[in-house]
Amino acid sequence: MNANIMSNEDISRLIYASAMKLDAEDFKGFLRFCGENFRYAIKAYSPELGKEMTWLDHGRKGMQDLFAMLPQHVRMRGRFKRHVSVYSIDRTDDGGVKVHSSVLLIHTDPDGKSVLFAAGQYEDLIDTSGAAPRLGQRVVSLETRELGAGMHIPV
Repeated sequence: MNANIMSNEDISRLIYASAMKLDAEDFKGFLRFCGENFRYAIKAYSPELGKEMTWLDHGRKGMQDLFAMLPQHVRMRGRFKRHVSVYSIDRTDDGGVKVHSSVLLIHTDPDGKSVLFAAGQYEDLIDTSGAAPRLGQRVVSLETRELGAGMHIPV
């Protein structure tokens, strides 16, 4: 199936389903939505430095290693929920698909108190070379720059 045959609904469903897998901390399930050459990065613009900072940049293998190490990390207690809104799905001249989405990360502590933890955008490149769309690249551009300690899971 190619990008011309995959509907915008198929592409949106991929974005939303990937967020649901991260919400459930089903990291193996999340990786099933990613292509073989998947790349994931978290970036934020620093007005103090006058440039973009890269906080995380991994290929698929790096993400697998990160997920494998999570049980050994000191982590924030509670759960995260992603609220994602797909803004645009653009088909490129070379047959690719670019998706721009807004993402809000909400943290709920063990006592049930929920707070907005981070706000940003997903810039996704979709791999449409297979039978189903897959994430080829996700760049998370955060507006939030103060995350505190213990945040080791992908946004």
